[in-house]
Amino acid sequence: MTRPNFVPMLFAALMSLTGLTWCDQVSAVDAMVTAAAGQPYGVAMVEVPVEIPVIGRVLPPIQVTSESGRVLFPISDDIRVKVSRPSDRPVPRPGNGRLLNRVGNLIREITNKEEDLEQTVARRVSFLFVGSDPLSVRIGDANGEIGTYQLTPLDNMPARTAILTSWWKGYTEAARRQMDAADYPAWVENYLVAMLGGRLQLPLPTWFTNTAKKDDELLSTLKLIAGAEGAGEAIFRRVAVGQRETSTATLPLPAGPNWAPLFNQDNLGGVPIEPLATRVPPECFYIRYGSFENYLWFRDLSEDYSGDISKMITLRGIENNATARMEEQLHMSTSGLSRLLGPTVIEDQAIIGRDLFMADGASIGVVLKATNNFLLRTSMSNDRSKLASSDESITLKEIKIAGRPATSLISADNRVRSFLVEDGEYFLVTNSRTLARRFLEVGKSKESLAATSAFRLARQLMPLERNDTIFAYFSPQMLRGLVSPQYLIELRRRLHAKSDSAMVHLARLAAAQESGDNEPVTGIDNLTAAGFLPTGFGYRPDGSGAVIVGDVILDTLRGVRGSFLPIADVEIETVTPEESAWYSSIANQYSLRFPTIDPIMVGIGREIIAKGEGEAGDLERLNIHAEVAPWGPEKYGKIAKQLGPPTRVAMGFAPDDIIAVQAHVASPQLGPPTHLFAAIKDTLPPQPEEFDGILNIYRSLRGIPGYLGAWPQPGALDRLPLGLGRGQPVGPGMSRLLGGIYRYSDGQYSVLSFQPELLNASLPFLIAADVENPAQIRARIGNLSDSQIEGWVNGQLYERARESSVAGANFLSLLMRQLNAEPETVLASAEKILGAKIRCTLGGDYQYSPVSQRWISTAWQSQVAPGLAPLNYTAPAMTWFRGATASVTQYDDRLVADLVVDVQRK
Repeated sequence: MTRPNFVPMLFAALMSLTGLTWCDQVSAVDAMVTAAAGQPYGVAMVEVPVEIPVIGRVLPPIQVTSESGRVLFPISDDIRVKVSRPSDRPVPRPGNGRLLNRVGNLIREITNKEEDLEQTVARRVSFLFVGSDPLSVRIGDANGEIGTYQLTPLDNMPARTAILTSWWKGYTEAARRQMDAADYPAWVENYLVAMLGGRLQLPLPTWFTNTAKKDDELLSTLKLIAGAEGAGEAIFRRVAVGQRETSTATLPLPAGPNWAPLFNQDNLGGVPIEPLATRVPPECFYIRYGSFENYLWFRDLSEDYSGDISKMITLRGIENNATARMEEQLHMSTSGLSRLLGPTVIEDQAIIGRDLFMADGASIGVVLKATNNFLLRTSMSNDRSKLASSDESITLKEIKIAGRPATSLISADNRVRSFLVEDGEYFLVTNSRTLARRFLEVGKSKESLAATSAFRLARQLMPLERNDTIFAYFSPQMLRGLVSPQYLIELRRRLHAKSDSAMVHLARLAAAQESGDNEPVTGIDNLTAAGFLPTGFGYRPDGSGAVIVGDVILDTLRGVRGSFLPIADVEIETVTPEESAWYSSIANQYSLRFPTIDPIMVGIGREIIAKGEGEAGDLERLNIHAEVAPWGPEKYGKIAKQLGPPTRVAMGFAPDDIIAVQAHVASPQLGPPTHLFAAIKDTLPPQPEEFDGILNIYRSLRGIPGYLGAWPQPGALDRLPLGLGRGQPVGPGMSRLLGGIYRYSDGQYSVLSFQPELLNASLPFLIAADVENPAQIRARIGNLSDSQIEGWVNGQLYERARESSVAGANFLSLLMRQLNAEPETVLASAEKILGAKIRCTLGGDYQYSPVSQRWISTAWQSQVAPGLAPLNYTAPAMTWFRGATASVTQYDDRLVADLVVDVQRK
């Protein structure tokens, strides 16, 4: 007996109530197809019955296409019904143990908490279409074609409303799921929801418009400065639905925060300072390599990971190539000849700048101290002349900056923007005219970074004798500058400019797919009139806007996305009332809660601890020392108050502890300052999903070979009622607590573990020893290579990369499915929309599969299994990480962190 299909019955009931008429051109499927005069789209719903219901398995999504290109914005789902389990079925007759079996099944269902089984009884696809003529559609999935059907639209407004509502609910829910899994800016999904909602006059979903919960002002500012995707997405949604400021910029630039006076100390005049720092403006960060050889080392380390040092940790779903773009903009790439000549003509060099907004266009430059002015000047001048003569879009000019001769090398889109100025033996190549002017002014006034008390304190704490390979200093003036009205308001305006650029690309794609054989709408005004861009698109308070130049979208003030005009060169004289109120609220918060911003300094030293053999490179040890000084812990809240005083006591751990951590804490619950420590042996830990639920957490913790302890014994456990903290004695100093936890206590140490044999084996090594360097937090991670835990860590990193890789492939499939992009143009379209290339985070290449009609990666081909890394997969971090130690020390006036990492070079 076959199971009846209730869905057509429901549709039949709906028709009887509303007078709908089935489309009589379709056999073997149920369909409702409606068009309405004066509406941009018709809407259709087609349901295909499943002859043999599929139980417990999700079928690949069905797709609908039309040779005429009239099918738009499809969304598919399956009709599933629950399958009864044994306990849901009628009770069998007594005897033969049937009732006992049924009770057993019921117990297993309760304890295992299995999900309800479902069977697919029908497949359904909803879509929009253009025109009112009959259309032929093909429906299929990855397993092949289901059928080709002729559909005749009917002019029936009640039916249209019902189907449209159902389609919109499914469409927005699918967009939300895609965005939740995205590892890229979700501009396509946001645009389509906003555009379709506007053209069809449909209500936007609550998740799209919900702005009730606002971030803390300081947190939202940090997100904006850090370029967090959440900050840009909120502005993109506003732009997409046409929520723009209508007022003009007539108010003066608001005042910045009421900062406390800068650190000033008179007794630091004798601290040795490198001459290069005397040419750096105090409002700049300063990253000094010290020598050309040090620069080449860092450059080669970056090149090991395609020029992006962040790829040492993980691969991202989008690739900005920010370093390469900055080198192109400054025209400062390193050639084989420059590698040979560099050490002979460059004595010292550093990167300076006002910000590090590398993805959009930073205010940045390179300062060089020459050993031979003539050779360095000649080499750079020849390189600049050669580029200008080979590219008509780039202009080389002799100009004046601060009354001094200089040269500019600039393209109209700011892809190349390079100023070269010279002051004695010091040269600066920068993309910022303001930075070039300040460089020359500092050389004349001597009011440089080197003259500030904070930098001299930094050089006292981290003297030149350290001979760091890289020394980085972020001045309080530079950090305050990021929160200045000029920077924050321009950052906000930049997000609008980036949103406009992405939306024009998206609107052109949407218009092209709807045009069919006709000439698509292209101009911004026409795209706005047709509803592909919101009303008022392009209006900005600063007078700038987006213009189309071929396939490139230019901002009239900032240039092309990715190489925007440096913020240091953007002049803001007036702002809108909304901008003024927004920034004034931020400035007030900083005045009240963060009146000082502490300078940050970082030193990186390197040493070779083992020469490379065979295909392996050298094993290097990186010593990273960072300080925040002067430091005021009171403004950092409770976290800074939880640590005890610095101590030279460090806990000793068992040699087979692969991960160990300790902290000197001050807590009213524990009593006097106490050393808390924990360690785990080399093992295969439980998977994260195994910690779901209290009982599962308990089971998982029991299986981890590790221990947790305190010294001196805090006594918190002993104060528990009913003697729960003392437990039942099972040996000398050992007791068994409730839940199977074993505790060792000798009046000094208190150590807990689920495994008594592990505890006994580790106790002889637990000792509080005196060490040279004071700290409150210490950690150690052993060499994970060839360990048991290596596979677990590699698996967790793989799972994160797998999810991102699948999300990237789904994004490319989305462009084809929702915007009818051709397979050969999808990658290029994605790059135009995102302003960056989309990459597989598993290291593969994205390819279109005609068989499955979806995008896949060569890293996983047709399918990718969750949770299990392939045997040939090694996460980027696992290729070089060979162990690390770390410590953190909080003093009353400074914060110190040390990290030692062993790195296996390629």
